[in-house]
Amino acid sequence: MQTTFKNNRVIFLFMLSVVCFVPTSHAQELPFQQIESSHFHNLYKLNDNLYRSEQPSKKGMKDLESLGIQSVINFRRKPTDEQKLKGLDLELYNLPLKAGELDVDDIFTALQTIQQAEQPVLIHCWHGSDRTGAIVAASRMVFENWSKDKAIAEFTDKRFGYHKKMYPNLIPLLESLDVALLKSKLKAEL
Repeated sequence: MQTTFKNNRVIFLFMLSVVCFVPTSHAQELPFQQIESSHFHNLYKLNDNLYRSEQPSKKGMKDLESLGIQSVINFRRKPTDEQKLKGLDLELYNLPLKAGELDVDDIFTALQTIQQAEQPVLIHCWHGSDRTGAIVAASRMVFENWSKDKAIAEFTDKRFGYHKKMYPNLIPLLESLDVALLKSKLKAEL
């Protein structure tokens, strides 16, 4: 009798461990995919039309071209990409933004540039965190109908490196966006 109890307990514990470690169909897929590259540490595919990264190197730009990216939008205040793009078939847009002074007009201009650029597009700043992250969050809300909470949660995801202490203005800006107005203005631009 005691042997049967021990056997049943072993079987029960085994079955419990299987249930605990088998992935369920309810597991949520990440809405982005990190792209492995020795030339990037913060390169992500967000959807078929939009990628994000830190400042690409010359070799990184070649990686982008091989991924099929057509356009690069640089949010840095320094035009840092011209030399790196020589000999490559990538269209460059320089759109200097200041993370500490980012406003709704900046977001509109960035989304308009993404919308009008040949797709797929890579957007970047220096780290690929603050300016890039805020524009990605706005893009998720406007182009993909994400809720503000969901877009801001992705923006603050530690993998992307948001510098909250340096740029506390970005979350209130995203929370206050009039998404319907941005959609309307962008639709009128088409």
